[in-house]
Amino acid sequence: MTINDDVYSKTLKHRALLTLYEKRLDTEISKILASHKIRLQRKVLNIGTANINKLNRSINIEIRKTYKKIYKQGISELNKLAGVSARFYKNLFTKALFNIYKAKGVNDTLKVNDLIIKSNGTFGSQIASINIQQQRKIKGIVKSGMIANKAVISIAKDVGKTGLSLSSIQLQTLTRTAITETSNYVANQTYKLNDDVVKGYQYVATLDSRTSLICSRLDGKVYSLNNNIAPKPPQHFNCRSTTIPIIKSVNELSNIKNNRLQKRKLANLSNSRRASINGQVPAKTTYAEWLKNQSNDVKIAVLGNKKRVDIFNQGKLKLSQFSNKQGVLLSIEELEKLSN
Repeated sequence: MTINDDVYSKTLKHRALLTLYEKRLDTEISKILASHKIRLQRKVLNIGTANINKLNRSINIEIRKTYKKIYKQGISELNKLAGVSARFYKNLFTKALFNIYKAKGVNDTLKVNDLIIKSNGTFGSQIASINIQQQRKIKGIVKSGMIANKAVISIAKDVGKTGLSLSSIQLQTLTRTAITETSNYVANQTYKLNDDVVKGYQYVATLDSRTSLICSRLDGKVYSLNNNIAPKPPQHFNCRSTTIPIIKSVNELSNIKNNRLQKRKLANLSNSRRASINGQVPAKTTYAEWLKNQSNDVKIAVLGNKKRVDIFNQGKLKLSQFSNKQGVLLSIEELEKLSN
């Protein structure tokens, strides 16, 4: 195995484990929204529609408080993710080159809210936008209920039933995309800090080969670090794609003009280790083929639970069949129907 093959596998495993951050954020936000729903319904029931201005003010305050909490939770997880990714990529280069290279890493104190997510603004600004949309949505539901002369209890039910559905989807999409943005930003910055040993990167679409034609077309393509307009993930909302760094060959490394690489130790590496530093793009392996050879723990991180992993291990379904066009994993029941 070449060092670039090893880097390929380790980087994909790191990306697979990032889904644990997705799940943790999804769970925490779902809990916050569940409590939020109950409080909104109680406000409608307790205040009623006789004093609509008071009700609207109370609803606005509740929504602002909730989204402030969601923002803090999201930023906390993204900051943790940035630190984990920074340490991972720094160690990746040091270990790949048999500890004869002193890699540079991105500062752990990276301010993740400064990152622009899919050209739509920072995490904070997009949370604020969803906040405003929900205020308008809830007010519209209350107003429509009043015009239809509905009972207060019926309006409260409508608020709980339809008032939060879009916001929940938007938040899940935003956090998932923010995770990809944060991790790939850290990766790309680390590549640049170590451009004396990294010559480019390979785009890998992971689960996005089905959900996105953009990522499907980019999958496997290689780009130079000097290419400032080369595509990088996320290419779309809900994107889970990643990039794999390509380390230079022994001959290229021998021409490095700095003291971070111990050239004497490079020259004294065993023949097999020197041969493994060939500078070649990793052997073409699809994400599905790579996942097939991973441990069940990694498969569970990607597919969500052991039952999905069991179905995947049976080999009756392609990996692309495990999610719908929106990138959402199918239920066990849906997968069993497809496999029978």
